[in-house]
Amino acid sequence: MKYKDETPRVEDYLEIIYRLIKEKGYAATSDISERLSVKRPTVSLMITKLARMGYLTHEKYRGIRLTQQGERVARSVIKKHEIIAEFLEMLGVKEETAYTDTEGIEHHVQEETLERLRRTAEYFRKNKKALVMLRKFIERNIRR
Repeated sequence: MKYKDETPRVEDYLEIIYRLIKEKGYAATSDISERLSVKRPTVSLMITKLARMGYLTHEKYRGIRLTQQGERVARSVIKKHEIIAEFLEMLGVKEETAYTDTEGIEHHVQEETLERLRRTAEYFRKNKKALVMLRKFIERNIRR
C-alpha cells in the first residue's frame, strides 16, 4: 500500500538509506549525497523532512535509523526494483537501459501490474524454453 506522502524522491532516499545501512552499518549524509548526486544541504533538508514524516530517526552524532514504516517502504521499493529489473532483463533489455527504466517504473507501477510481472518472471524461470522462444520472437520483430 502506498501513502500519498511516498513520492518517488522519498522512496529513493529511503531505499538508499536502507541499502547503506545494510552495506556499511550506517548511512551518512555524505554517502546519501554521493549516491543520489545531490548536495549535502539538500540531503540534510530531506532527512529532517523524513524524520518529521515518521520514516526515520536522526540524532546528531548517532546517525540515521529507519523506523518500521521507513524500512517497510524501503524494502517495498527494493522488491519492486528487483521484480521489474529481472523482467526487463528476461526480455533482453540491456543492463544499463533496464536499470534506468526500472528506476522510473518502480515508483509508478501499480500492485496488480507488479504482481503480474512477478508471476510472468516466475513462469519464465521455470520454463526456460518459453523464455528462449519469446526472446527470439522479440529479436526477430524489433525494428532496428
